Amino acid sequence: MQELAHTVDPKIVELIEQTVRESMEPFGLRAVHVRAGEDHAGDPVIFVEADYDLVDLPIDVSVTAKLTHILRDRLWKHGETRFPHIRHKFDERHKVSRPRRAKV
Repeated sequence: MQELAHTVDPKIVELIEQTVRESMEPFGLRAVHVRAGEDHAGDPVIFVEADYDLVDLPIDVSVTAKLTHILRDRLWKHGETRFPHIRHKFDERHKVSRPRRAKV
């Protein structure tokens, strides 16, 4: 069982890559890297690194925020219980759109 905590099934890797691409491709997504690991408390997790090229479309923080929830739900539906930690590696020159204010 310990070995399973240190690997990620190739089907789960494919699911993660597909899910990240669906949301993030418009923002210049170049590559997705997936690896098993442990969080600061020693619990098994899945680390996801997303690399981006610089593009004109500003980053929409609501999309990146929703992605973790979408990915976690899809992983749990496929029997993967480890929490995904996503790190977005944007070019530092990439613009960020201003969040929309909720109407009161």
